[in-house]
Amino acid sequence: LAVLVQLSNTRVLRLSLLPAMGMLAWRVSTKYNFDGSDEPGYNWTSMTWFLSFLMLRATDFATATKPFIRERFSALPADAPKDLVTQLKGALLNAFDLTFNARGIGWNWGKGIYVPPSSGTVAPQGPIDFLVGFLTTQVFFDFVLFAQQSWDLSPSKYPTHPHGGSIFNPDLPPLLRYGKVIAMTFICPLGLCTSFQATYYAVGFIAMTVFGQVGEQWPPLFHAPWMATSLGDFWGWRWHQVFKRSFIACGAKPAAQLFGRVGGVLGAFFVSGIMHDFGVWGAGIGTELSSVTFFFVMMGVGCILEVVWREKTGVKVRGPLGWLWAMVWMFFWGSWIVDTWARRGLI
Repeated sequence: LAVLVQLSNTRVLRLSLLPAMGMLAWRVSTKYNFDGSDEPGYNWTSMTWFLSFLMLRATDFATATKPFIRERFSALPADAPKDLVTQLKGALLNAFDLTFNARGIGWNWGKGIYVPPSSGTVAPQGPIDFLVGFLTTQVFFDFVLFAQQSWDLSPSKYPTHPHGGSIFNPDLPPLLRYGKVIAMTFICPLGLCTSFQATYYAVGFIAMTVFGQVGEQWPPLFHAPWMATSLGDFWGWRWHQVFKRSFIACGAKPAAQLFGRVGGVLGAFFVSGIMHDFGVWGAGIGTELSSVTFFFVMMGVGCILEVVWREKTGVKVRGPLGWLWAMVWMFFWGSWIVDTWARRGLI
């Protein structure tokens, strides 16, 4: 699909291949034992999440109406002949980058995806910088994970893995009970952020040392998400934009055609929720739409409320009050999804 989407007049063929990939992804998700254990766990969660991401990319490739063109860093010289054989060779060489280059860096379809600038943030430029970045971030992530694992988890009436438990402890007095929930809800995105960043550094290091890529192809992944002054600022600019293209192609565009702009926003966040829910499903206790998908839908609702506020008052959500609003909204709904992950043993 990544090869064909770079070539003209291949949409019918691409659409015909999509169901086959869906069946293969389902088989890999359900028929293979990844860690030698009969008990589903983290490895299944990682695989179902990853395959969900690939299926979103595949759907984007299959339904695209225009070819994806690599405008920079292409394996095909700019003056290469336009004959089919040469273009097919270039598409083959560029297909791997297209599959995993989720922000479209160097591609014509990546221009609408925000990429943080190198100035004002930590942005290693060479392989040694990336290696050092990986080691330091990985160590920090390990401390964050240890801090999260240091909390006692409680029994729950909701689906719970034998190694999991709830972050809500009804036996604690209210101040300690909700203080613990807030602390664990804060630690979770901190862990996600450092985990993603460490992986990004590791893959970038391999890409530069083995495949000859340059630091310019690996700009910053995050843009100081803790400084977001609104939900729109957080999700649209500061949090990583790795899945934005997939969420727009598979969620926002079709939903907007049916329900307008509001539907488009909710559609993008709904698809995000479904993808994360598939990861939860991999833990072996089923999905939990009421917590995981619902969290992302409520992020979309919050973004819509910000637009309504601006249109009604003429004042944009920003500044210290905007930061407070965004943090309260995300922490409140975020505690539900963190509790779901904790109950499934992912901590």
